[in-house]
Amino acid sequence: MPAFSRLAQRTPFYYGWVVAGVVALTMMLSGAVAAPMFSVLIPAWTEEFGWSRTAISGAFSFGTIIAALTGPFAGRSLDKYSGRLVMGGGSVLIAASLIGLGFATSLVALYVIFSVGRTALMGIQNLGGYTVIANWFVRRRTFATAVAVNGSRIGLGIWPLLAAVIITTFGWREALWTLGAIVGLLSLVPLVLIVARQPEDVGLHPDGRPLSAPQPGQEAIMGELEPRWRAREAIRTSAFWFLLVAHMGAMVVGGGFGVHRISLFLDRGLSSGWVGPVLLLHALGMTLGGFLAAWAMYRMSYRLVISTMMAMASVAILGALVVPPDLPIAIYTFLESMVFGGIFAMLPVVYADYFGRHSIGTIRGITHPLIVVANGAGPIFTGFIFDSYGSYTWAFVTFSAVLGVGALCALLARQPVARKLPPEHLPEAAHPQ
Repeated sequence: MPAFSRLAQRTPFYYGWVVAGVVALTMMLSGAVAAPMFSVLIPAWTEEFGWSRTAISGAFSFGTIIAALTGPFAGRSLDKYSGRLVMGGGSVLIAASLIGLGFATSLVALYVIFSVGRTALMGIQNLGGYTVIANWFVRRRTFATAVAVNGSRIGLGIWPLLAAVIITTFGWREALWTLGAIVGLLSLVPLVLIVARQPEDVGLHPDGRPLSAPQPGQEAIMGELEPRWRAREAIRTSAFWFLLVAHMGAMVVGGGFGVHRISLFLDRGLSSGWVGPVLLLHALGMTLGGFLAAWAMYRMSYRLVISTMMAMASVAILGALVVPPDLPIAIYTFLESMVFGGIFAMLPVVYADYFGRHSIGTIRGITHPLIVVANGAGPIFTGFIFDSYGSYTWAFVTFSAVLGVGALCALLARQPVARKLPPEHLPEAAHPQ
């Protein structure tokens, strides 16, 4: 038995929680190239180079769209191999991108270098984090996902705040170099502690214990009880497509609002001293929202929880256009971020619970290009509306409508009836040993 397998066996509690903690750290590192961090840099780049908001937003969108191309490949790799090399490598790419951005002097360099980090975040880390958690947990999946994914929420608060302090004291280049060095150092952790693709590979069961007897339409194989869908079967269900449309809608708005959040609030009179607290409250709201949504999904229908949160977000997004500056913006940000935090943390969980974990990487890999393109379209659409009309009003009205459609699709996404698969059609790892 390899050394890391012995480590998993000897841990006094279920090793999946170590894996969840490492995924949380990895996703926290990914926040260094997320939208809030990017939004902090927009004013500095505009002041130094004179670039328009559309041009700068284009770098975010370009990098996000490039990331879409890696989704299917990363998804299949995660189903086949351990997440340790995939996610560890993603963190190294993010570190390299941050350091490289510190040397950028042209839009071309900005587009190319940022696309490396954005590809690592969207094409590797986000997909990998959810897939690793889905493979290690079944019953506790929603809570474990909240723990792991909310690592990225911590990153959303830490990195922009740290960058803002360094930018004020030294400059934006120094901020990027510092953050790149920190991410590079911490990126070694997942290479050591994420030990296997799934618990069965190291002699464990999901959640740390065998599950109960199977119900109709479910399989109990190697102690696991859940639906088992192949990717080509999942995409034939209406639930798959309703979830995909809802997910795309949330990602369009998340990308557009996230990148332009600080610019919008500064235009509305937000004092520069409030930028750090607003970003911190954004991260705290996202974190709390993820746990509240996980709690709700233990007690209510998944589709009802997601649909309700998206309907609330549809109304909340319009508030950004009228909220007064400073303290009201901070309070608004915390409450709005709770809603979006729940949506972003729990939507991917539904795929795993509806279709099972053995092909979840491949299934999510199929959805990934469209979801990532949607996320990339949001910022450039928002920047274009601002440059064309001098305000963000029509962009946010559109976002409200998109979220309304997403809420309806989430409500219509009923869990499909699982069909038992004969053993010869199951992945090799799923066969009893």
